[in-house]
Amino acid sequence: MTIWKYEEKKETHRLVKIYKEDHGEGEYLGEMDEESIKEMIFEIHPKMNLEQAYGTLAYFGMLPILVTTSSV
Repeated sequence: MTIWKYEEKKETHRLVKIYKEDHGEGEYLGEMDEESIKEMIFEIHPKMNLEQAYGTLAYFGMLPILVTTSSV
């Protein structure tokens, strides 16, 4: 799957959007396999259900992840 990743860091939160199409924002990461994408999601938010998160990305084409300072 071709992946783009947008990231925004603030004092209270971190917002990461993972896309499988170019939406005009973010960094192009290239072709990634399912396992690599799940590892990237785990590094962003270890408590996230990886199967569900990957399924959301695969189906909808975008996965927004909001990490607040209290959820890490």
